[in-house]
Amino acid sequence: MSSVDTAVEYYSRRFGGDINSAFIHLVREVGEIAFAIEKGNAEHAKVEIAESIALLHYMARLYNMDVDASIERIYSRKLEALKQST
Repeated sequence: MSSVDTAVEYYSRRFGGDINSAFIHLVREVGEIAFAIEKGNAEHAKVEIAESIALLHYMARLYNMDVDASIERIYSRKLEALKQST
């Protein structure tokens, strides 16, 4: 089982299919990232970033989203537009 699969299983057990609760939890985690950065606590920031990424993967699975393919599609277009504007 991959680390992403482990995280998704954890959040599936914790939230079921309740994306609203998962999103509220994600926003809290992002706040924790801000707090860790503000306090200069890199280790805490790393933990909260990992939790946020795991939550986003869980939410993406709820939407049957291929994260890698979506990022590639979106950012290849954005990168091309940026290259053309400079």
